[in-house]
Amino acid sequence: LDTAALAAHVTGRARSMFADDVAARDAELRALVAGRRVLVVGGAGSIGGATVRALLPYDAAALHVVDHNENGLAELARDLRNRGVRTPADFQLLPLDFGGPAARRLARRGGYDLVLNFAALKHVRTEKDVLTVLALLETNVVKQARFLDWLAEGTPPTHYFAVSTDKAANPVSFMGATKRAMEHALFASEAARAAGMRVT
Repeated sequence: LDTAALAAHVTGRARSMFADDVAARDAELRALVAGRRVLVVGGAGSIGGATVRALLPYDAAALHVVDHNENGLAELARDLRNRGVRTPADFQLLPLDFGGPAARRLARRGGYDLVLNFAALKHVRTEKDVLTVLALLETNVVKQARFLDWLAEGTPPTHYFAVSTDKAANPVSFMGATKRAMEHALFASEAARAAGMRVT
């Protein structure tokens, strides 16, 4: 399968619309990632997986990918292997819930320089009943704040990034409101501030 030809057919472009921006910032990206230990949470999802693929050329010392979707992690591994992509010597795919006890141990163990968190319930259609609304609140706010605090308890990263959404601006949905609350919770984290973490 010629994935480049397929991508060009689907997008109508021979190259990424971000290629020039990425090329212009190549040295900056390399300085941020090369030789560093990187953790990607929610790395089996569409945005997380694309980020993992985008990070690979920048020579991280370690790249660990956490996602509770074991099948998604297997698909990511298969895709990288089929493309013949070179991965860091310390490349791990970890089927963990980032709000659970195993992730707590991982976070407290620390040693990451950069943590990118893409874990989220992100669809407004998820707001179908009380149980799923509670799941939105737990995943998008509670687990995010808890994971950030766990990282601060160990050897904290210098930078923690969590993905938000345009729906967090003047939210009209509960999903958007949970992402807005997530932003407030992460930016107000005393633990992250005391640990000297940059949160974006």
